[in-house]
Amino acid sequence: MLAAAAPVLAQKKKKGSPAATPPAAAPASTEKKDAGGIQPYDKVITAKAVSDEGLFKVHKLDDKYFYEIPDSLIEREMLMVTRIAKTAEDIGYGGENVRNQVVRWQKKDKKVLLRVVSYSNIADENSPMSLSVRNSNFEPIIQSFDIKAFGKDSSLVIEVTTLFTKDVPAIGFDDARRKQYKVSNLDESRTFIEHVKSFPINIEARHVLTYRAGEAPSNASVGSISLEMNNSMILLPKKAMMPRLADDRVGFFAQSQVDYGQDAQKAVTTSYIRRWRLEPKDVAAYNRGELVEPKKQIVYYIDPATPEKWRPYLKQGVEDWNAAFERAGFKNAITAKDAPTKEEDPDWSPEDARYSVIRYFASDIQNAYGPHVADPRSGEI
Repeated sequence: MLAAAAPVLAQKKKKGSPAATPPAAAPASTEKKDAGGIQPYDKVITAKAVSDEGLFKVHKLDDKYFYEIPDSLIEREMLMVTRIAKTAEDIGYGGENVRNQVVRWQKKDKKVLLRVVSYSNIADENSPMSLSVRNSNFEPIIQSFDIKAFGKDSSLVIEVTTLFTKDVPAIGFDDARRKQYKVSNLDESRTFIEHVKSFPINIEARHVLTYRAGEAPSNASVGSISLEMNNSMILLPKKAMMPRLADDRVGFFAQSQVDYGQDAQKAVTTSYIRRWRLEPKDVAAYNRGELVEPKKQIVYYIDPATPEKWRPYLKQGVEDWNAAFERAGFKNAITAKDAPTKEEDPDWSPEDARYSVIRYFASDIQNAYGPHVADPRSGEI
């Protein structure tokens, strides 16, 4: 900052001369400013903003993005799913999952914190041990945001641009690949947000990250790696589904928790299966032993990149599982569909974590594997 100083000439005061009249004080400003920088809503979200309604409002103003988070969603748990939507050559496959984590928005004075919640170590809330578990599992802060304004119903307006344009490891390149390709830092001049969209239960953010890399696996002369990332933030149910214990005699994917609140006088590792929430549409008929449809059918979409000649067989492979679900009392429990076209649903995306998609990767290895996204609290897929 440059400060300009005007020269002052000292003059000897003559005897008998009247004292100089001091300059009048400037009138006090009547404009009241918030010391924390919180402004009136329409000063932050102006008429130029392009807004999107959904889980919470997303506002785009020039190249900046703002979230307007309702007070009712503060402290609500959400699942953040990070995928590489488009990848550089020889760095995995576009659409692969990078990281799943439970997060929550938390208000702290004039800031909003985005924090990670872990369910690896637990204890019953009514157990004295739960205090010790909480004290040993302090929730890390991904990023803090200044509250820019308050909306109607006490909603909090924050600018989230830097969440997607700065090097935020929690939603960026994973540590293993950073080491493998000798990534030094993020080049912000080649990093930008493609879009952020709001849907009824989720927020989808697409952004391009460019990392400077000493050993880029392709186009090494450029000295960098560019990726298009997709981050889904999905509202989790207030009440988690009842988990089901895993049994080695049955082949399920499982997840584990260390429980410190049991009476075994030691920490107990408990494994729960990952499963769909299938609930009968007609409970009375289900209890009578009749086949009933589920409240919510399991739907798999076929990746638009799949060669058309293989699509009928993939669909049949999915729907053949209906026989197994019928043994559990459900009919029409699972189906497979072609992904909608852009004309049918311009917002549909295989990276949107609301959808289960069978992806078709361009690989020289004949293989298949079944990654999936599940609620860490209960195992619900």
